[in-house]
Amino acid sequence: MKKKLFNLIISSLYPASDFIAVTLAILSSYNLYRLLGIGKQVYYEKTNIIALSLITALATVIIMLILRAYKKASSVLNVEEIKNAVKGVTLTFILFAVVVIFLKLAPSRYVLIFSYIFSLLFVVIERSALYHILPLSTLLRGFHKRILIYGAGELGQALYRSIINSPKLGIIPVGFVDDNPDKQDTICYQSGFNCSNGISVLGNRKSIIRLKKEFQIDEVFVTISNIDHPTLINILDYLKSENIKVSFVPNLYKVFVHKVKIDKIGQIPLVKEVDDFKNSYLGIKRYTDLLFAIVLLCLLWPLFLFIALIIKIDSKGPIFFKQDRVGKDGKIFQIYKFRSMFVNTDSYSTKPIFQYDSRITRIGRLLRKTSFDELAQIINVLKKDMFLVGPRPEMPFIVSKYNDIHKERLKILPGITGLWQLSGDRKKPIHENMDYDLYYIRNASFFLDMAILMETLIFAFKGI
Repeated sequence: MKKKLFNLIISSLYPASDFIAVTLAILSSYNLYRLLGIGKQVYYEKTNIIALSLITALATVIIMLILRAYKKASSVLNVEEIKNAVKGVTLTFILFAVVVIFLKLAPSRYVLIFSYIFSLLFVVIERSALYHILPLSTLLRGFHKRILIYGAGELGQALYRSIINSPKLGIIPVGFVDDNPDKQDTICYQSGFNCSNGISVLGNRKSIIRLKKEFQIDEVFVTISNIDHPTLINILDYLKSENIKVSFVPNLYKVFVHKVKIDKIGQIPLVKEVDDFKNSYLGIKRYTDLLFAIVLLCLLWPLFLFIALIIKIDSKGPIFFKQDRVGKDGKIFQIYKFRSMFVNTDSYSTKPIFQYDSRITRIGRLLRKTSFDELAQIINVLKKDMFLVGPRPEMPFIVSKYNDIHKERLKILPGITGLWQLSGDRKKPIHENMDYDLYYIRNASFFLDMAILMETLIFAFKGI
């Protein structure tokens, strides 16, 4: 009953929020159009513009339903939610433009363009707000499933992060249990913008019955990656005998580091590895990124000139900071940034963690805070060293220590921005958490790139 009520609330909340966001976006766009006084100033009756906004909002919700954009799913940093929202809004306005042309209507193109841009912004902001608000809602938390995670190792923590990244699943991880005495009372932190939050290891297997009563636990998730079959059966039998619901992650977890496809021959599952990089989008991505880079350079050259000027005024040294990084297939290239530190700083020293690090110049603090120092990497996109969106490039001495899993991130060009850059883990070494880059590599698409770029514009001006 609790789960059904939660599903009903979520299945109504997201479509309603999207409907309101698109409606307000179109009304705001028309008001901006009238305020700016641009174009031929086509005037719409108030009732007509309200009707148009409501119809377009309804069409957006219907298209998102068709695209299954409201399904409960797990993703990294809510990016699937944002991607589906961007896709739904884009397809709605493409359809609207086609209808306008086919029926030979004459609405202002400015209203149409403003409406599309505002709808993207409003829906992305609304989806991001829901992502952060839902886990904190006292009302909704009453309908969530409360779980213990049995196993506080790499697998258990990966599952914890995935659950935190998926508030629509309606699951609250209360804590870990682990039979390793060295892990007792340790804290496992979640990833993402709220990376300071975490849950503790509350005990071992013998503590589960007490914890079930104390925290009103609904289920235990067993996440021990190297567990043998007899031990797993023993744990499952123990929990079942205590009338405790249990789920477990199979030993195939490590296989899923590679992209796989599951077929069945009769009733026997057959796992096949799929080539991750036979992705038609990656073939055209270099050319679309090159086009976007040229457009950005044309639009932002006054900002580039201003940044270069204030860097030269603030401290002695070159405008650009250059450093060797490792790109696709291990190729070494020079990455460009607007210089934010004094020239006597070791180029390969530990990255500053605090904003007021003595190595950072006064202007450098502002550049790093706004991430404007990264804009110089548009030069790397023009040189075909980098994508706009992709895995973050790492320094050679760190790549030399990569294992086989780490090397997966070298199979495509690195990017200026990406999931790792948006996360709370951006202050940690990249290789400490591969979830972000592996997720992007497996799921690269045009709309995923749009989602990441929009989240970068809205949320990533945090710097250090």
